[in-house]
Amino acid sequence: MARCGQGSTVPVVLLEPPAVCSKGLQRKGMCERRRLKAMVSEQLSQDLLRLLREEIHTDVTFSIGCTLFKAHRAVLLARVPDFYFRTIGQTSNSSINHKPIAVENFEASEFRTFLQIIYSSNRNIKNYEEEILRKKIESGVPQTNHDFSFGKYADNDGRLPIEFLGKKSPDCSLLKHEIPDDISDREDNLISTDIYDLEPASELGEDLLKLYVKHCYPDIDIYVDGKNFKAHRAILSARSSYFAAMLSGCWAESSQEYITLQSINHVEMNVMMSFIYGGTLDFPDKANVGQILNMADMYGLQGLKEVAIYILRRDYCNFFQKPVPRSLTSILECLIIAHSVGVESLFADCMKWIVKHFARFWSERSFANVPPEIQDSCLNMLIQSLILWSVKFFLAHQGKQMTQL
Repeated sequence: MARCGQGSTVPVVLLEPPAVCSKGLQRKGMCERRRLKAMVSEQLSQDLLRLLREEIHTDVTFSIGCTLFKAHRAVLLARVPDFYFRTIGQTSNSSINHKPIAVENFEASEFRTFLQIIYSSNRNIKNYEEEILRKKIESGVPQTNHDFSFGKYADNDGRLPIEFLGKKSPDCSLLKHEIPDDISDREDNLISTDIYDLEPASELGEDLLKLYVKHCYPDIDIYVDGKNFKAHRAILSARSSYFAAMLSGCWAESSQEYITLQSINHVEMNVMMSFIYGGTLDFPDKANVGQILNMADMYGLQGLKEVAIYILRRDYCNFFQKPVPRSLTSILECLIIAHSVGVESLFADCMKWIVKHFARFWSERSFANVPPEIQDSCLNMLIQSLILWSVKFFLAHQGKQMTQL
């Protein structure tokens, strides 16, 4: 479970999971996770679709008649490897950079839809890709054997016939025992194996996360704590407003082959990169939730901020169920984190819960350690709630008396 780490401006606490998980808590947790997953998945899909439409940092061009389509080799390799190797794979890198690749047997509108599905769909498009290759790519093009295995997916969003939707292929799991040999055996590898235990928001995210893990066609190096992380300008720009500004326009970094990031460590960098590529819904045990909230705000990653808030609600607050001994201290810790980072909605929920159960809190040593301004806020909210309760009681009593008259 994620924690608040040492050296941060937020409190240090390492929490154990609840001993008892009620059915109500299970239902609440499942509902919250489904909501978060749907939100992050949709955001990832829209970001990639915008990457295609705005032609951000493209590195390959296709031509159909007089119509040109700009795309990204890395995304195509991640999502439709067979199409990639039967089109781009037959062309030298120098030709790709200077000459459009002609695609036969496609109408411009068909190819545009094909690219949109590649960039935005969240389910299996393996069957769809095979059908496209069979119908549209000339049968005379020799097939290329390759060992670059990716899961291939798409949405059933009305753009893709239902018969093309297949089950998730077995090679798309990111479980720890399936870490690729060429990654886990490298001494200079900086990608945490914790990534393989994290759940991507969608299968689109899983494809892109593998793209990052396998270091396929990176075009920029990012140095954090003196360590090197390989990434893709296009995906960074599509997912983060901070990177979009840094890698385009008048920033010096826009023309450099590497950038250096300050004020974060390599653990937080791994969390950020796994979210940018995969929309992952959890943090590894070593992650500092408070620092990640700050980082998400700085780098314009609202989805990552929502994931951090979800983890605080789940791991620190038990989704504000009835109080148990462990929850008293942890909710106070969450209150302080929310106050220090400025998450008003979470701060307000913590305050309401504490006021509701104030008799359990006021004598706790942990409450005495809460900053004075937060203690004052709790007391003021308690007084306001008591006044409101008194007014309601008085009006109800007066109404009863009037009825008796």
